[in-house]
Amino acid sequence: MSEKASNSASILIAEDDESNRKVTSAILKHLGYRADAVSNGREALLALKRQHYDIILMNLRMPEMDGLEATRLIRELCPPSVQPKIIALTAFILPNSREICLEAGMNDFIPKPVKMNDLAKILSKHIRILKRQTAFMRSHAEALKTLDSLPKRGKLILPFKQDRYLKN
Repeated sequence: MSEKASNSASILIAEDDESNRKVTSAILKHLGYRADAVSNGREALLALKRQHYDIILMNLRMPEMDGLEATRLIRELCPPSVQPKIIALTAFILPNSREICLEAGMNDFIPKPVKMNDLAKILSKHIRILKRQTAFMRSHAEALKTLDSLPKRGKLILPFKQDRYLKN
C-alpha cells in the first residue's frame, strides 16, 4: 500500500499563526492528508464537538486557550474510545518541553520549524497505533458479543476463573 493511499486520518491543526497553519497544511497535503485548521485551543475544543479527529497537531502558545490547557480539557472531556492523538508543534522549546507536553496528555512532540520527514514519521507512527487500537476495540466488542451468547452456566464460570487468576 502506498503512503498516500493509507493517509485517511482526520487531522486538526490548532495553530494561531496563519503562515504556520498554511505551511503545515501544505506539508500535510503534500503527504496526502487533508486537515482542518483552527487558531486556538478553544476553537479546537469546539471543532471536536462538531466532528471526530484522529490526530490534533497542537501549538503550545496560543491566545484564549493554550495547547496545554486544551489538551488537558480534551483528555478530561472526550470518552476514551474517541480520544485523539495530540502532537505538540512548538517553537517554544525548553529543556523539559517534551516532558511538560506528555504530562499534559499529549502523545508526541515536534519542534518548529516542522520538517516534512519528521512530521511524516510521527503521523505514520500514530496512525499505526490508531489502527491497532481500532482493531483491538473491534475484537473486544466481538468477544463480548460471544460471551453474551454463551449459555447462562458458561457465563457464570468465566468470571469466576478471571477473578481467581486476577488475585494471584
